[in-house]
Amino acid sequence: MTAAEQTAVRRRGAAVEATVLDTTIALLVERGSAIAVDEVAEASGVHKTTIYRRYPTRELLIAAAIRRLGETAVPAVVDADPRAAVLQLARSVAGALRSPQGGNILRAVMAASAASPELVAFADDFFRDRYALATEHLARLAAAGGLRADVDPVVVWEQIVNPMHVRALCGRATSDAEAEQLVELALRGAAV
Repeated sequence: MTAAEQTAVRRRGAAVEATVLDTTIALLVERGSAIAVDEVAEASGVHKTTIYRRYPTRELLIAAAIRRLGETAVPAVVDADPRAAVLQLARSVAGALRSPQGGNILRAVMAASAASPELVAFADDFFRDRYALATEHLARLAAAGGLRADVDPVVVWEQIVNPMHVRALCGRATSDAEAEQLVELALRGAAV
């Protein structure tokens, strides 16, 4: 196989993967956690072995789709002002959870996690990775004397986003103004 042919195969593979993951997200939004790999394959226009080759279990397929969505829904923030960065991230999380996909996806993953230790482990890793986007800014804020040194930045971020998650699980949205209030309350509570 020539280099050009290998590149074409890789591009096709990436396109198939994107289609499969987008279809998985669409089905999770539409039907919740009760999706099957066969349904994803049919809706994607691929054979189920194509999916199983990449994702040996339904849970790994769901996890990959959620990870891809999370990376685009709440992008990293580069800002010299850590407080402004935390505010921007909080607004991004609130916006993602307000989106047509956000709350439905969160509810679907939580429901599927109840029966899958694999998805529980994924959710823990996923949230740790996503929390790191904010905790680096909170750590900078602490280093600058804006937060007490004895306060864990993860706990501060959890105080900001966990109420948003609970609201989304209950079908309630968090506005940008409410996200800003959550940031203000958490930062004030952890202030020097």
